[in-house]
Order: sequence, then C-alpha cells, then structure tokens
Amino acid sequence: MPAFRLSCAILASACILPAAPAASPRHAYIVQLTAALRAPQADGDAARRAERQRAVLALVPDATVQYRYTNALDGFAALLTPAEVKRLRASPLVARVLPDTEEYVNDGGTHRATGPAPQP
Repeated sequence: MPAFRLSCAILASACILPAAPAASPRHAYIVQLTAALRAPQADGDAARRAERQRAVLALVPDATVQYRYTNALDGFAALLTPAEVKRLRASPLVARVLPDTEEYVNDGGTHRATGPAPQP
C-alpha cells in the first residue's frame, strides 16, 4: 500500500507544477540590410555581403532562415518571434523588417492574400 500512496503523491505534485511558458509564435519576415542595392561585382563584394548577413543573423541565433537574398536586395527571409523582430529593427545594419506576404496582380489591381505566405 505505501507504493500506491507514493504514486498518488507524485501524481498530485506533477499536477501542481507550473507549466513551461509557451514559446512565442514564429512568423515569416523579410529582413533587408542597409547596403546599397546592387549586384556583387567581385568575390570581395559577395564576401562582404555574406559577412554582414552573418552579423545580423547573430542577433537572432534561434531564427530559421528560409532564404538569403543577394541580388535584388541584401537580406534574408526568416521565421522570427516578435522579440527577434524588435531586436533586428533596432540594429543599425537593418534597413527594414517586413512581414512576408504574397502579392497577386489581377485586372482590378494588386491585393494582398489573407493569411501567411505558404512555406516551401
């Protein structure tokens, strides 16, 4: 019988323990760095661009990088928490952090799709 009481005590204490805090949800964002918008002309340009991206990504080490942009803009797409977005927006290396959305063009004009962009 003592084993039964011990089991009940363990079970009761497990029900009282606080639950772990829920992790902040991650959403897709595009992060644009403050570099000039031009294609790399030499290996040195590409290396400097990659180094700047690594420096910014060091601010959000837990972020999941979905894509790195190197031609149209200097930046990356990543899944970020609200706290990570705030941290990136405060960095002098970051020009802007925008939610990743899909755009559709119809005869009536451009409109945004509702909901988050589908993940590849």
